Amino acid sequence: MYESGYYPAGAESDPRAPWNEREPTMVECAACGGKGYHWYAYDFEADYETECSEEVWNMLPETEEEAIAQHKYCIKGEKEICEVCDGEGEVEYEPDYDDYDED
Repeated sequence: MYESGYYPAGAESDPRAPWNEREPTMVECAACGGKGYHWYAYDFEADYETECSEEVWNMLPETEEEAIAQHKYCIKGEKEICEVCDGEGEVEYEPDYDDYDED
C-alpha cells in the first residue's frame, strides 16, 4: 500500500481529519439581521422596553430630562449582544445532508 508521506498512516482519507473537514459556511444571523446586537428603546411613561433599529436607537436621547425637553417619551434602553451569533452577525450554515441524492 502506498502512503503519501504527508499524512499519518491510514489517515489520508479519514473524514474526521482536520485536512479533510469542510470549511464552515457562514450566513447572516436571522435573529439580529447581521448586526450582532439588539437595541431597545425605553418608554419611561409606560415603563417598558421595545426593540428598535440601531438608527432609531442612535437618535434617542440619553436621559429622561433630554427627552422631556424634546417632547419625547422614549430614551435609549439596553444594547444587548445577540445570543444567537454572540455579536458576530453571522452563524454557521449547516446544510441538510438528507436532501442530497446518493448516486
